[in-house]
Amino acid sequence: MHFRLSPLLAVALVGAFAGSLLAADDPAAPPRATPAPPKPTPNPALPKPTLADVHYGDHERQVLDFYKAESDKPTPLLFFIHGGGWVTGDKVNPGSLQRCLAEGISVVSINYRYSWQAQIAGVKPPVKAPLEDAARALQFVRSKAAEWNIDKQRIGASGGSAGACSSIWLAMHDDMADPKSSDPIARESTRLWCAAVSVAQTSLDPKQLKEWTPNSRYGGHAFGFMDPYDLKDRDKHFAEFLEHREEVLPWIKEYSPIEHASADDPPIYLSYPTPPALGQDQKDPTHTANYGVKLQEKLHRLGVECELVYPDAPDVKHKSIDDFLVDKLKGPAPKSAARKPFYHPPEDVEVREDVVYGEAGGTELHVDIAYPKQTPAKPMPAVMLIHGGGWAGGSHKGYLPTYLAQNGYFIATVEYRLSGEAPWPAQIEDCKLAIRWLRANAEKYHVDPNRIGVMGHSAGGHLVSCLGTLGEESSLDVGAYAGLKSSVQAVVDEAGPVDFTPAGRPTVGTVMEDHPGLLKLFGGSYDAKMDAWKQASSALHVTAQTPPFLILHGEQDHLVPIHQAEEMAAALKTAGVPYELIRIKNAGHGLRADKPTDPPADPDPTAQQNIILHFFDQQLKK
Repeated sequence: MHFRLSPLLAVALVGAFAGSLLAADDPAAPPRATPAPPKPTPNPALPKPTLADVHYGDHERQVLDFYKAESDKPTPLLFFIHGGGWVTGDKVNPGSLQRCLAEGISVVSINYRYSWQAQIAGVKPPVKAPLEDAARALQFVRSKAAEWNIDKQRIGASGGSAGACSSIWLAMHDDMADPKSSDPIARESTRLWCAAVSVAQTSLDPKQLKEWTPNSRYGGHAFGFMDPYDLKDRDKHFAEFLEHREEVLPWIKEYSPIEHASADDPPIYLSYPTPPALGQDQKDPTHTANYGVKLQEKLHRLGVECELVYPDAPDVKHKSIDDFLVDKLKGPAPKSAARKPFYHPPEDVEVREDVVYGEAGGTELHVDIAYPKQTPAKPMPAVMLIHGGGWAGGSHKGYLPTYLAQNGYFIATVEYRLSGEAPWPAQIEDCKLAIRWLRANAEKYHVDPNRIGVMGHSAGGHLVSCLGTLGEESSLDVGAYAGLKSSVQAVVDEAGPVDFTPAGRPTVGTVMEDHPGLLKLFGGSYDAKMDAWKQASSALHVTAQTPPFLILHGEQDHLVPIHQAEEMAAALKTAGVPYELIRIKNAGHGLRADKPTDPPADPDPTAQQNIILHFFDQQLKK
């Protein structure tokens, strides 16, 4: 259950605290300088980020560092949240960094708004800012999964102290994804695969804390019991916090991690430097193992794996946070992953995951599908979605635009072999196999086999353009369902490269012969594998039989230049094929502004959805 503070209660709380804690906001009082937390010193022995200070929001603290582990397949990810009581600290020097990179696990380390900054800005309660920043950063990272070669599901959180509390809150909170949002980042999941933390505060309820550890002093600042202009004031108001507990209880229920414990929580690892002593004063009550004992008790009652580690602790399976993270992120799926669906569709949409559509190279290939719960009278048109990721990464998981299903379409997002598994033409062979599978099962899924469209972004945009221009190429129809066609009736290409010949120059700032992604895709240089490079150049294969195209491309795309879209548009025009090229102003490769400070994309994401829906309606619902 989620508790929300009523407007009347919010007003009451402001009145109750204004006298002693928020006097700094009095217009008559002279302005006070904001605190200046100590600047961190990066450890020179640690590797530098692959990408530094990537913005996931507009605030100066809403930035993250990304450390990429080299791999042919999408990597697990450590999502690190620094400590510092939410009032200080920084993302530099993330824990477990070296071990994770050595094990093929990528790392993200985030900054977030401090609680005192939030308090000054009027955020209520102040802890809302750092915790919800962590959730937004996690969603942002998932939105980058294809680009950063990340496995969207295998993300584990870690951190110390307040960073540990944030990690546990994320791990146990219900998914905060908003499937109806026009913001694609907001539609991403906030669920975790596991969490492994040090000295976590598992509760922010002063009544609980007083019972567990009588000399508790931590937590009041999270709810505004602090002078935000004095960081040393953080732990001086616990008695006042306890006195006003009932007034802020809805906030406590929302932002205290233990309140969200449930049977579908992922595995948790809790580490503390000293043994617990429930009901006794502690030398360091802010980081006592008493927190861990109480959370472990609750999770074990729910059947959730929770390992509690301290000196001489019983039943220790992993000696360190690093060992636990590597074991879980690279091991079998936890029970919670099996229980929890990846998608959170609207009420009127049915979703089925991991439907096998074929086999290639001895490996099963899957689609995730969605369709209206209310079966339409006539067979539905269908749209097959092809994910991006530079042909070497990305996953079909998550690329399921349910707004299409809400508008009467059967949709399926397609898994295909990546370039590290098999070179071209394996990728287009798999996509064509998925089209034939759908036609073979058209009656089962109430689909019209003569009305199938495709949509993809980046590498997925390239593959759907090939489905449009190579649909009749029978040499690429490999595998099951022989005799069925793999042609399509409409194509939406988002930022896809279409010409891999030297004249085409499909990416900015590269020379064809040393482009690693293309060399991997085609299994050799242009001269050595010329037939493959040319076959994959969809713009070279446009004919009068090519289906209609909708092309969306960012004018500021610094990965795939917009002249690729212009070349495809010119080829379609010459062949007399209906097409539309939408140039997205201010947009980069993701069809959105690259930085929060950039002007918004025009058309914006909602308008882009409407354009796509209108195109499919025109082509597939005539």
